Amino acid sequence: MSSFLTPPSAPQVHVWQWDLEACDDDIEGYWNTLGAQERERAGKFRFDLHRRRFIAGRGELRRLLGHYLDVSPSDVAIGYGPDGKPYCTSQPRDWMLCFNLSHSENTAALAIANGIEIGIDIERIRVIEDTLPLDVFSSQERADYAATPQAEQQTVFFESWARKEACLKALGTGFILPPTHFEFDVSVHGDTTPRVVGGDVQEAAHWRVRTLSSVAGCAGAVAARRTDLSIVEMGALCLHPG
Repeated sequence: MSSFLTPPSAPQVHVWQWDLEACDDDIEGYWNTLGAQERERAGKFRFDLHRRRFIAGRGELRRLLGHYLDVSPSDVAIGYGPDGKPYCTSQPRDWMLCFNLSHSENTAALAIANGIEIGIDIERIRVIEDTLPLDVFSSQERADYAATPQAEQQTVFFESWARKEACLKALGTGFILPPTHFEFDVSVHGDTTPRVVGGDVQEAAHWRVRTLSSVAGCAGAVAARRTDLSIVEMGALCLHPG
């Protein structure tokens, strides 16, 4: 396979993003690279829009991983951990290529690391409706959020949500653990460290959360249990299936 990409060396993380809206020819190309389990998942979507976005997300994921692994997209071997987090089951000796994918509406973002369990999350900034779970906040965070100027609450809410989910995804649990497991100072914007992790202040000091700045209209975060974590935003993905 051409266009081989060198994996980042710890503590760096490569972050890619792309638009999930794809033409019919691209969707067909992506579909041809998917595994049986991915095709089964695609078939369960009720709406065609969501099915196409899933195919475009997983297809680009496979193609990009293929550029790191120097294999075709259909030959990328993906397995799933006990809590559903995907991982590469086959890769070169001495590699531990880790990845995490997130999407919100028509935007996808992918974090690639080598030797670091990583989590990424993006959230489209939108109206905070009654159905959105304000219980993602701990009691202290809820009090801090209530004291936040109303004009800032929308951004603060989605920044906090992205941070928490990125951390939980780095653990590989998703929301099996409560979002309050990671508590933050919601008044802090940009890169940060949790205030408490599972009630433990010392554990929180081992974590870093880096803010994504290039995903337009979204709050985004990359997280890992690594104090020197840094990210390299690779920009929009300019590759196409085929």
